[in-house]
Amino acid sequence: MDSPKISTLSRLATDNDYVRRNPAPNFWALMPHQLHQHTDSSCSLASAVMVLNAARGVEGQNRISGLVSEKRLLDLFDHTDWRAGIAPEGGGRKLLELADHLEQALAYYALAGWRVERRPVARADAAALATLRADLAAMEAGAGSFPIANFHLDDFYGDGSDIGHFSPLGAYDAATDRVLVLDVYKADYEPAWAPLPHLLKAMAHPCEDGMLRGYLVVTRG
Repeated sequence: MDSPKISTLSRLATDNDYVRRNPAPNFWALMPHQLHQHTDSSCSLASAVMVLNAARGVEGQNRISGLVSEKRLLDLFDHTDWRAGIAPEGGGRKLLELADHLEQALAYYALAGWRVERRPVARADAAALATLRADLAAMEAGAGSFPIANFHLDDFYGDGSDIGHFSPLGAYDAATDRVLVLDVYKADYEPAWAPLPHLLKAMAHPCEDGMLRGYLVVTRG
């Protein structure tokens, strides 16, 4: 039986009216590049690859045989411990570690007009919710703003997984205050709509070492 938390989510496969009737620029930029993370710890890498390909697509840089892949991106970071972090028993990445990696990748792929905005979430309060809504409204306004959420799996899905997770956000329906999470762990999860306060609460759950989760926004301009 689904947990109460999973029952608050709505599967994109059957709940797709918003993306069919609205421009949803992020959704259409990201979906051609939807990935399944290749280890249990590589959600940061899969999320980064999706967003980098989407940003390059916005800039007209994508070419056949020239897309960013997990292997190509990871090879650029042999000077770091990212490869060890995404090994089957690796510890993954923290929010600010992924932010640093993305900044380096933007420079490598000549996305000079792009930047990474850091949004650590200490509390799921009204101020944090207002900031998140503003960022998602900017995402819906036009292609060029790609959030990646870092959230606690059990708080979000209620499936007993006491670990953190990264996935890009694909769309925001302001009328229902729901956000579309394009989950990269496709073995267990699928793209689904979540009430925005539900996602914020899962992002406000700190890491086991006290480091903050939250979200990043890879944005142009």
